[in-house]
Amino acid sequence: MQQNKEQLRRFIDEVSFAIDDLVLFLDTHPCNQEAMECYQEYKKMRQEAMEEYTRCFGPLQKDNVPENKKWMWALQTWPWKGEC
Repeated sequence: MQQNKEQLRRFIDEVSFAIDDLVLFLDTHPCNQEAMECYQEYKKMRQEAMEEYTRCFGPLQKDNVPENKKWMWALQTWPWKGEC
């Protein structure tokens, strides 16, 4: 999953959107096994992508900060300074 920063970020956004959509569906169809399996698959894909992003570019969320690098995220370029 060695991709450039923009591609990896876009992939994370797309998978996150799919997860949100599946959660809404599962709210009204809690026994749908196919949707639950799809949710688990996308959740795993997102977790792997988040780990890859954190390893290569730093954490996207404060709960993804590695133990040995706490608060390194604060040293990254902020979105309003051209990051997005």
